[in-house]
Amino acid sequence: MNALLPVLIGVLAAAGAYVLTVGIIASRAADATTLARERLARQEVGLGQSAVALQLEKPFTERLFSPMRRWIDGQMMRLTPEAQVANFRRQLDFVGNPMGLDPASLQTLRIAAAAAFGAIGTAFGMFIGTPIAIGVALLGGVAIGFYLPVLWLDQLVRERRAELESSLPNALDVVAISMEAGLGLDRALEQLVRHQDDSLTLLVARALREIQLGRPRAEALEEMAEATGIEDFASLVRGILYAERTGVPIARTIAAHAAQMRVKRRLKIRTEAARASLKILLPTVGCVFPTLWLILLGPALIVVLTLSH
Repeated sequence: MNALLPVLIGVLAAAGAYVLTVGIIASRAADATTLARERLARQEVGLGQSAVALQLEKPFTERLFSPMRRWIDGQMMRLTPEAQVANFRRQLDFVGNPMGLDPASLQTLRIAAAAAFGAIGTAFGMFIGTPIAIGVALLGGVAIGFYLPVLWLDQLVRERRAELESSLPNALDVVAISMEAGLGLDRALEQLVRHQDDSLTLLVARALREIQLGRPRAEALEEMAEATGIEDFASLVRGILYAERTGVPIARTIAAHAAQMRVKRRLKIRTEAARASLKILLPTVGCVFPTLWLILLGPALIVVLTLSH
């Protein structure tokens, strides 16, 4: 009997722990089910919670670390070969495939540039003479050569986006006037392609060809806006599609968006003009003032040094 008592106590303790664990899990499931039912009930009566309130109902640790986890996941996805190939293809198509490059030839160019700059870095390190300098120069040259084509492509993308942003308001005016004259959206875009020749009309012409080949217009326009990477253009396409679904005049939507873009461009120019005074302050203080003081005080300094001797 004395030997069976510890075994019995252990079995009862294990059974109690099991019952407690099952009860906690069941209560959590019941709480989650009750919370879901309450949310559905609030939405049915028109008292649905806002996104902020629903976010605050999550545990604190999840709300604290979920943005960092999403950022890390996004960065890791960007480093995958498939994501890099898709990104390079989108950028090259956007800038018009300079020198006939495609993602494979761009990777080949990166490897060739890495080898060339690595050789230059090795020669520079051998000129210095120390093994550490040779290794550092080799690694630096390889890194510079490998990422230099990517930087060049990013610069082309930025220049193309700046060109699109500058030509977009005028193009929207042409489309709005054509639609007010009685043309449909597709015909108005064709008039834009016919009477204007720039990087924007190339994208519009490509989207029109896809629409003529049977692709839905919403998908073609959304992909065109996504390829530009310009938020104003993406919001314009969303506004056009929404106006098309709801029956709002599209010409009025386009004209309003063009006016808004002109206001934003004017504010951006004023901001850049205000920053110009701060940007010119450093070269003025570092270059002009020392030269001015040297011209003004140089003769006096020479006289003082002469008298002291």
